[in-house]
Amino acid sequence: MDAAGQTASTPVTPPTPPKRRRPKWLFPLLLFGQFAVLLLVIELCLTLFYPVPFRRPLTNIPDNVWTQVLHQKSRQPGLSYELKPGAKGELRGAVVSVNSLGFRGEEVSVQKPPNTLRIVSMGASIGFGWTVDNDHTYPADLERILNEKVHDGKRHYEVLNYGVGGYATRDEVATLEDKALAMDPDLVIIDYHPNGPESEPIQPLHQVFHQPEWWEKWNLLRLLSYGRRWWGIQRLGHGEMYRYLASPQGPHWPTLLKAFDKARELCDARGIKVVIAVWPTYSQRVPWDQYRFYDLRDQVVAAAHERGFTTVDMLPVFAASGHTMDEIAVDAEHPGALGLELAAQELAKVILEHHQELLKSPPP
Repeated sequence: MDAAGQTASTPVTPPTPPKRRRPKWLFPLLLFGQFAVLLLVIELCLTLFYPVPFRRPLTNIPDNVWTQVLHQKSRQPGLSYELKPGAKGELRGAVVSVNSLGFRGEEVSVQKPPNTLRIVSMGASIGFGWTVDNDHTYPADLERILNEKVHDGKRHYEVLNYGVGGYATRDEVATLEDKALAMDPDLVIIDYHPNGPESEPIQPLHQVFHQPEWWEKWNLLRLLSYGRRWWGIQRLGHGEMYRYLASPQGPHWPTLLKAFDKARELCDARGIKVVIAVWPTYSQRVPWDQYRFYDLRDQVVAAAHERGFTTVDMLPVFAASGHTMDEIAVDAEHPGALGLELAAQELAKVILEHHQELLKSPPP
C-alpha cells in the first residue's frame, strides 16, 4: 500500500499480437511470376525484332509447282507429305509427271505382269530425279539398261521410282512398308545420302507440310532448340552437319539404324533382298580422292552389311569414270543426268552379276 493506504495497481501490458508470417509458397510464386514475365518480355522482343526462322511454322505456303502442284499432305502415318497422284508440272526445266499410284513414272498395274521382275527404288530427291525428266531418273535408266541387256523374251524388268524429294531414310522405309511392298517387288533399292539420318523436319517440304508442335510457335523455344542443334554439330560433328547426323551419340544416327532394321524385318518376312545405293555429297568441289566423308561412307556400308544388305557405292564409280565432281553434280547434293546414268549402269552390273542371289532367279 502507499501512504494513503491505497493499493498501487501494476500497469498491465497488452499482449503483443503474433507476427503474421508470410506463406511459404509466396516467395516461390513471386519468383516464378518474375521469371515468367522475363520470358514473355524476351519472347516479345524476339517476335518484334529478331524472329527465329529455325523450325518456324509457315503461315503462307509458297505458291509454286514444288509445293502446290506436285506434293500433298500425306494421309499415311509417319509421313508429312507425298507426291500427288496424277500431278504434272515443270520443275527447273524438267517435266515431272506422277502416275495414279502416286510415284513418278508411267502407269503400271498393281498386279505384277507375268514374266516380270519388279524392283522398287526407295529414295529422296536423288531417286526422284532432281532436274531431269521422268525418263532420265536413275530408276528409269536402270529399267532401260536391264531390258536392253536381257532381250531373250523370257523376262521383263520394271523399276518403280518411289523417290520423294526431302525424304530421310526413315521416310523411305515408311513408304516401302505402306506403298511399295503392295507392288510385290522382287528386289528393293534404298538410297543413302549423308543427310539420310536427319530426324528433324527442317527440309523445305517438311516445313510446308509438317504439323507444328506446340513449342514451335514460340520464338524463344525455337531459339533454344536451334542452340541445342548448333551445340550438337560443334560437339559431336566437330562443326560439320553430316558428321553430327552420323554420330552414334547424337539423336539422328539411331533413327537410320532403326529404319534399316525395319527394312530388314519387312523384306526378310517376304524373302526380298535389299540393296543400299550409297551416294556422296558434292558440297565441296574437290578431286575424288580428297572427298571428306569416306569414313561416313564406311560407317553406313558397315551398318548395311551387318543387316545382310548389299551395297553399291557410287563414289568409286564416279571417280573411275574420269569425270570431275563439277561434271557429275548439278549442285551441292544432286548428280545430273550423267551421274544418274553412271549409277544406273553400276546398279545394273551388280544386279546381273548377282542375279541368283538378289532376285532368286537364274541369271539371264
